[in-house]
Amino acid sequence: MPGHESLTNHVLTIKGFHAQLTGTRSSISVATTIVRDHASKMDAAALTRLNAAAAYAALIAYHHGMTDNCASQPLPETQEVQHTLPELHWQGLILQRGASISHASTAHMRLLSTEPNIHAQFDATGMSSPGTILLPPTISGDILFTPSPQPPYDVTVQKLHTSLNGSDIDGEGHVLAAAGAENIKGDVHFSITHIGRFIDQVGKAASPEVTGALVIARLMGNHEGNHRTGWHITMENSEVRINGIKLPIPF
Repeated sequence: MPGHESLTNHVLTIKGFHAQLTGTRSSISVATTIVRDHASKMDAAALTRLNAAAAYAALIAYHHGMTDNCASQPLPETQEVQHTLPELHWQGLILQRGASISHASTAHMRLLSTEPNIHAQFDATGMSSPGTILLPPTISGDILFTPSPQPPYDVTVQKLHTSLNGSDIDGEGHVLAAAGAENIKGDVHFSITHIGRFIDQVGKAASPEVTGALVIARLMGNHEGNHRTGWHITMENSEVRINGIKLPIPF
């Protein structure tokens, strides 16, 4: 549901936007959306479609992957944004997956270039979820997306950064996203500073299962200097390896 829309000088304002990922219980609601094209080429309909495409990407990330229902659906917006420089601001976000609800005060995305690849930067602030202790309050990233109207989607994460309980968490890598675990390929790296202190802080409120999982992750991590522990993660053919060690269960 697009909500109430108004357009002024290539700036689209939407009040009360809502979208649901087809075939799932995952949805997103945004109180206020502002979409602008700095190249002044996109009309109201194009800006509306761009907002819907951004919501689709957010829902895929929140749902932890694509669905079979959406695997063959085209995404023409990846071609439509070429020769434009759009920017999107969301205020008052609610993401829901079944009974789980997450909030964010703001989210922002801006395309820095659209040829030959789509280069985007994003950030979100004020994130929270009742009962969730591992959700960071802020996150930012820098990604390259190879234009494609439909899956698989080729995404390079040049930078992903967040902080939680006094520890900095950073990531980078490459993912080929598609429906079905057997079709996902990834080669990514994550690192965290002061993991011992992080586990101590989380352990004060987390369940024994969560604390135990973090301890195992620490044992599998590599010491990278500057108080950092890192993990090199590969995904292919429904198999996950962390620092070269194959996990005993498929993802």
